[in-house]
Amino acid sequence: PQLRSLSALGFRDRREAALALQRHGGDQWGALRELQRPQLRPFLQRLWQPPGALDFECPDQQALVRRILATLDVASWGRALLVASLGRELGL
Repeated sequence: PQLRSLSALGFRDRREAALALQRHGGDQWGALRELQRPQLRPFLQRLWQPPGALDFECPDQQALVRRILATLDVASWGRALLVASLGRELGL
C-alpha cells in the first residue's frame, strides 16, 4: 500500500521508492521527504542564493517591479515602480 501511494504521488520508480521506505523503516513521510529532496534542490538553491543585480534596462517593467519587491525592502508596488523608474533614469 505504501509503494502504491508513493507511485500515485508521482514516484514511479518502485525500486527507488522501496529503498527509501526501507531506509526510513516503512515510514511513508520519511520516504516521501527523501524522494522529494532531489526535485526540490533547484528551488532551494534559488531560494538561498543572494539576489542578483537588478537589470533596470529590462524591457518587461512588471517583471522588474516584481523583482524589486522581492529583493529590496520596498513597501508597495508604487514605491517599487518609483525605484524602477529612478534606476532607469539614473542609468543604474
